[in-house]
Amino acid sequence: MELFINTSGNHHISEDLFEDIIKIISFVDENKSIIQETLFKDDILELAENITSSATFLECSSDECYMLDDGSKVHFPITKDDFFNSLYIESLTINFNKDNYSFIELILLNNPDYFNGSYFIINIDENNNIEFIGSKD
Repeated sequence: MELFINTSGNHHISEDLFEDIIKIISFVDENKSIIQETLFKDDILELAENITSSATFLECSSDECYMLDDGSKVHFPITKDDFFNSLYIESLTINFNKDNYSFIELILLNNPDYFNGSYFIINIDENNNIEFIGSKD
Protein backbone atom coordinates (compact mmCIF):
# COMPACT_ATOMS: atom_id res chain seq x y z
CA MET A 1 0.00 0.00 0.00
CA GLU A 2 1.21 3.47 -0.81
CA LEU A 3 0.41 6.38 1.51
CA PHE A 4 0.24 9.92 0.15
CA ILE A 5 -0.10 13.03 2.29
CA ASN A 6 -1.17 16.26 0.57
CA THR A 7 -1.04 19.48 2.57
CA SER A 8 -2.03 23.00 1.69
CA GLY A 9 -0.80 26.23 3.17
CA ASN A 10 1.71 26.16 5.99
CA HIS A 11 0.85 22.74 7.37
CA HIS A 12 4.00 21.75 9.24
CA ILE A 13 5.05 18.22 9.97
CA SER A 14 4.30 17.81 13.63
CA GLU A 15 3.35 15.22 16.20
CA ASP A 16 -0.31 16.29 15.72
CA LEU A 17 -0.09 15.55 12.00
CA PHE A 18 1.24 12.06 12.69
CA GLU A 19 -1.50 11.48 15.28
CA ASP A 20 -4.11 12.54 12.69
CA ILE A 21 -2.62 10.13 10.15
CA ILE A 22 -2.77 7.26 12.66
CA LYS A 23 -6.41 8.12 13.51
CA ILE A 24 -7.34 8.16 9.81
CA ILE A 25 -5.68 4.81 9.13
CA SER A 26 -7.43 3.37 12.20
CA PHE A 27 -10.78 4.73 10.98
CA VAL A 28 -10.27 3.06 7.60
CA ASP A 29 -9.39 -0.24 9.26
CA GLU A 30 -12.30 -0.10 11.73
CA ASN A 31 -14.78 0.72 8.94
CA LYS A 32 -13.54 -1.80 6.39
CA SER A 33 -16.92 -3.53 6.16
CA ILE A 34 -18.76 -0.24 5.53
CA ILE A 35 -16.21 0.71 2.88
CA GLN A 36 -16.66 -2.68 1.20
CA GLU A 37 -20.45 -2.41 1.31
CA THR A 38 -20.34 0.91 -0.58
CA LEU A 39 -19.24 -1.06 -3.64
CA PHE A 40 -22.46 -3.09 -3.63
CA LYS A 41 -24.79 -0.32 -4.74
CA ASP A 42 -24.33 -1.49 -8.31
CA ASP A 43 -24.36 -5.04 -9.66
CA ILE A 44 -20.65 -5.42 -8.95
CA LEU A 45 -20.68 -9.23 -8.72
CA GLU A 46 -22.50 -9.56 -12.03
CA LEU A 47 -20.00 -7.19 -13.62
CA ALA A 48 -17.08 -9.17 -12.15
CA GLU A 49 -18.51 -12.39 -13.59
CA ASN A 50 -19.16 -10.80 -17.01
CA ILE A 51 -15.57 -9.58 -17.28
CA THR A 52 -14.05 -12.75 -15.80
CA SER A 53 -16.03 -15.01 -18.14
CA SER A 54 -14.03 -13.61 -21.06
CA ALA A 55 -10.92 -15.33 -19.61
CA THR A 56 -9.84 -18.89 -20.39
CA PHE A 57 -12.51 -21.43 -19.49
CA LEU A 58 -11.18 -24.36 -17.42
CA GLU A 59 -12.47 -27.88 -16.93
CA CYS A 60 -13.03 -27.91 -13.17
CA SER A 61 -14.94 -30.35 -10.99
CA SER A 62 -18.58 -29.31 -10.90
CA ASP A 63 -17.87 -25.57 -10.78
CA GLU A 64 -17.65 -23.20 -13.69
CA CYS A 65 -14.16 -21.69 -13.49
CA TYR A 66 -11.80 -19.49 -15.47
CA MET A 67 -8.07 -18.79 -15.55
CA LEU A 68 -7.25 -15.07 -15.47
CA ASP A 69 -4.23 -13.47 -17.15
CA ASP A 70 -2.45 -13.31 -13.78
CA GLY A 71 -2.77 -17.10 -13.39
CA SER A 72 -5.56 -16.92 -10.80
CA LYS A 73 -8.35 -19.46 -10.96
CA VAL A 74 -11.83 -18.02 -10.39
CA HIS A 75 -14.84 -20.20 -9.56
CA PHE A 76 -18.40 -19.15 -10.32
CA PRO A 77 -20.54 -17.89 -8.89
CA ILE A 78 -18.34 -15.17 -7.40
CA THR A 79 -19.72 -14.66 -3.90
CA LYS A 80 -19.77 -11.51 -1.84
CA ASP A 81 -17.17 -13.10 0.48
CA ASP A 82 -14.96 -13.97 -2.51
CA PHE A 83 -15.19 -10.39 -3.67
CA PHE A 84 -14.48 -8.91 -0.21
CA ASN A 85 -11.53 -11.23 0.32
CA SER A 86 -10.08 -10.16 -3.02
CA LEU A 87 -10.05 -6.43 -2.19
CA TYR A 88 -6.91 -4.65 -1.07
CA ILE A 89 -5.84 -1.03 -0.72
CA GLU A 90 -3.44 0.03 -3.45
CA SER A 91 -3.10 3.56 -2.11
CA LEU A 92 -4.45 5.86 0.57
CA THR A 93 -4.25 9.62 0.02
CA ILE A 94 -4.98 12.03 2.85
CA ASN A 95 -5.63 15.63 1.84
CA PHE A 96 -5.11 18.14 4.64
CA ASN A 97 -6.24 21.74 4.69
CA LYS A 98 -4.89 24.19 7.29
CA ASP A 99 -7.12 22.90 10.11
CA ASN A 100 -7.76 19.22 9.52
CA TYR A 101 -8.02 16.67 6.76
CA SER A 102 -10.43 17.62 3.99
CA PHE A 103 -10.87 14.16 2.48
CA ILE A 104 -9.35 10.72 2.14
CA GLU A 105 -9.13 8.84 -1.14
CA LEU A 106 -8.77 5.05 -1.22
CA ILE A 107 -7.80 3.18 -4.36
CA LEU A 108 -8.92 -0.46 -4.13
CA LEU A 109 -7.91 -3.35 -6.38
CA ASN A 110 -8.82 -7.03 -6.51
CA ASN A 111 -6.65 -10.13 -6.35
CA PRO A 112 -7.69 -12.12 -8.30
CA ASP A 113 -8.09 -9.29 -10.77
CA TYR A 114 -11.78 -9.62 -11.66
CA PHE A 115 -11.73 -6.28 -13.53
CA ASN A 116 -8.58 -6.53 -15.67
CA GLY A 117 -6.67 -3.77 -13.91
CA SER A 118 -9.57 -1.45 -13.17
CA TYR A 119 -9.66 0.00 -9.68
CA PHE A 120 -12.26 1.45 -7.35
CA ILE A 121 -12.18 4.92 -5.81
CA ILE A 122 -13.66 5.52 -2.37
CA ASN A 123 -13.70 8.98 -0.78
CA ILE A 124 -14.17 9.74 2.90
CA ASP A 125 -14.92 13.35 3.77
CA GLU A 126 -14.08 15.28 6.94
CA ASN A 127 -17.41 14.15 8.45
CA ASN A 128 -16.47 10.48 7.86
CA ASN A 129 -19.06 10.05 5.08
CA ILE A 130 -17.95 7.17 2.88
CA GLU A 131 -18.75 7.41 -0.83
CA PHE A 132 -18.03 5.16 -3.81
CA ILE A 133 -16.82 7.52 -6.53
CA GLY A 134 -16.46 5.00 -9.33
CA SER A 135 -13.94 2.80 -11.08
CA LYS A 136 -11.18 3.57 -13.55
CA ASP A 137 -8.87 1.65 -15.88
